Amino acid sequence: MTGDLTTPLIDRYGRPLTNLRIMVTGRCNFSCFFCHMEGYREQELEEKELRLDEIELIAEAARRLDIRAFKLTGGEPTLRRDLARIVSILKSRGKAYVSITTNGSLIHHHMPGLADAGVDHVNVSLHSLSASKFKAITGSNMLERVLSNLKLLHDYGIPVKINFVILRGLNENDITGVIDLAAKMGASVQFIELHPVGKAARRFNEHYLPRWRVLEKLEGRVVEIKYRIGLHNRPVLILDNGVKVELVGPVGNFIFCAGCTRIRVTYDFKLLPCLNWRGKPVEVRPRLQGLKGFEEKVEAVISAIKEANMLRAPYVLYPLGSKLVPPRRRWRTARIGLPKRGGSLHFTGPRSDQLLRKMLAEWGDYTALK
Repeated sequence: MTGDLTTPLIDRYGRPLTNLRIMVTGRCNFSCFFCHMEGYREQELEEKELRLDEIELIAEAARRLDIRAFKLTGGEPTLRRDLARIVSILKSRGKAYVSITTNGSLIHHHMPGLADAGVDHVNVSLHSLSASKFKAITGSNMLERVLSNLKLLHDYGIPVKINFVILRGLNENDITGVIDLAAKMGASVQFIELHPVGKAARRFNEHYLPRWRVLEKLEGRVVEIKYRIGLHNRPVLILDNGVKVELVGPVGNFIFCAGCTRIRVTYDFKLLPCLNWRGKPVEVRPRLQGLKGFEEKVEAVISAIKEANMLRAPYVLYPLGSKLVPPRRRWRTARIGLPKRGGSLHFTGPRSDQLLRKMLAEWGDYTALK
């Protein structure tokens, strides 16, 4: 019967679809040199941005497909004056988890609206604690405002995750400082590898710093390892000061890609199965032309999501049959590369530090497999 809940979607690699990353705008007030947004610069194209009625269609289609997690991004989503309303729409249909990724410079314009709407957490991009480095990376002098808005989010009780793209020659010395800042405000941190897409492709070789370099700087401070699945496979490190650190390492990492559970919705209502997708997007608006009722439109969006889901594939595939194979390990321990469920690992006893270091190495250098 039309309107019944649909079975959760699985792609051809057996990965579920549980998350929509919605690009609510393509505009941005920063000019980060590594930006990979699929946005636009022409102001006249602003009229093509997702409308509220279209977001309602997305929310209902997602509910019926058992998709319960949404990330609002861009561009810079806080440039949308109706951002709190968007959060409310997404949370109004089912028990949705809604988060936002922002550069943090304009978040004060949306408070207390976002808190009242029930946003679940906010990712704030903070790539340096030095004003000069911050400007060099983002093209903006707004470091103090971003820091002020981090405190504002904390004061409203909204969980914060700091996004930090590690850049060789620019901000690797800020890693410890960002961890200390997170400890003071009860935030977590995502250290993210520079991804060779968009603007970053031109400067990738100059500034790429592998994820295992972060592990070197955290040596001796990790007290527990958790592992996260359900978005991308990644390790989550609990440090000695209680800060939770996630390592987002997509470069050459088949383990990371194996856990992808999301689709991207562009600002002009197209669906992309991956940030690295180079094929044609699944366009939704042409499917809605001539449809009058809400129910018919929801079914059309569901059909588009199903089509995009069948295009999903890991960008980095495990090289089965390749002459290049993973290096042989000299220790006996359980691999956490492809866990079946989220959880945590505890290390005790006289060899706990040694075992912990060896387990961390499982998330290290996969570049030899390229």
